[in-house]
Amino acid sequence: MLEAMRGASAEAAHIQQASIATGLEARGHALTYVGPRGLDEVEYAAGTWEPETMSRTWSATRWFDLASRVAWRGQRWLRLPYLNVFSNYRRLDACLRILPGHDVVHERNGLYNLGVAKVCRRLRLPYVLFFDADQIAEQDFMGIPLTGLLRWRAEHVLRQNLLAARCVVCVSEPARASLIQTRHVPAEKVVVFPNAVDVTRFRPSPDARAEIRTELGLGDRPVTIFVGNFYHWHDVATLLDAYARVLTHHPDASLILVGDGPTREAMMKRAAELGIGQAVRFIGSVSHRAVPRFLAAADVALAPVPVMKRDSWLSPMKVFEYLASGLAVIASRTGQIGSVIENDRNGLLVTPGDTMMLAGALSRIIEDRALRVRLGAQARADAIEKHSWGQYVRRLERLYDAVIAGAPVDQI
Repeated sequence: MLEAMRGASAEAAHIQQASIATGLEARGHALTYVGPRGLDEVEYAAGTWEPETMSRTWSATRWFDLASRVAWRGQRWLRLPYLNVFSNYRRLDACLRILPGHDVVHERNGLYNLGVAKVCRRLRLPYVLFFDADQIAEQDFMGIPLTGLLRWRAEHVLRQNLLAARCVVCVSEPARASLIQTRHVPAEKVVVFPNAVDVTRFRPSPDARAEIRTELGLGDRPVTIFVGNFYHWHDVATLLDAYARVLTHHPDASLILVGDGPTREAMMKRAAELGIGQAVRFIGSVSHRAVPRFLAAADVALAPVPVMKRDSWLSPMKVFEYLASGLAVIASRTGQIGSVIENDRNGLLVTPGDTMMLAGALSRIIEDRALRVRLGAQARADAIEKHSWGQYVRRLERLYDAVIAGAPVDQI
């Protein structure tokens, strides 16, 4: 998160946390950031956001270190995976020194991380668990599921954190439903906070549009953009297939893909095989501060999601940034996206994985300037009215007040 505070990270989770933190600080709250440094140490920062390593007590003794080394050697001899047991005890030790005196603790869910929740239970501190994604389910979706002891450990840690939390904040209604139905979290302590956007940074900018189009040699051609890391839940493959069809009718169109990730090389190869390499630009990873310039250069923005066995639990930050940038948005009708994008009002919705439908929506927007302008204007208005980080943080303040007072949170 500290990288995001300095504008150096493009990871959505880091941007999300940094936006919340800066918003709370701007409203006069004093924050302390706590996070792991490797497997053994804990760093913290307050006010200046310059981290220091927290000294530890009993977990810094030679007897604790000896027990840790012996246990790890035994695990390796038995061919057992590293289970983060001693790391969590080190974190617990450090946090017992950091957290007293705070009013509320807000932690993002992480695989195998249990120390903070334990400290909150011991100190009777209000603990808010931010559950933006089911990481166990994500591993399953990507085809690299956690198995054996690792899965048991991840499930155990998640259960303990959910039990410790006075409130669980998730990012979408499908995520909330999953927590209630599959994780058996009481409905009254689960609230939905969709992602948001900085509407002052993400906005239409004629100057930035002219600059980036000149830099990329785009001229006046119609430009479509995708921004995001190349993960399996971003359906870039269908996007490329659809664009190949669009180019048969609009050969001057151009597609920009901003981001990096595990499937990027495969998508570059796919574009070449489709014969559309000249019309497609893979920009690679850029800092989050640079993203508004690229969006300003575009006419259409895409958020394609593949067919999934379950409704998408995500709250794609890119969608809110597209809206704030005043772009005509085309997105897959799935999960939260279907409630943020209203078809033919502030964007167009397409069926996940439907190449022909996506190509048709793209062609329609490219051909109809009046439609682009209308959709983009409504998108910008909706971002300002409903989806700013300022509104998010004010609602979060009300949630904290309720959690601290022990009041109900499900109507906030």
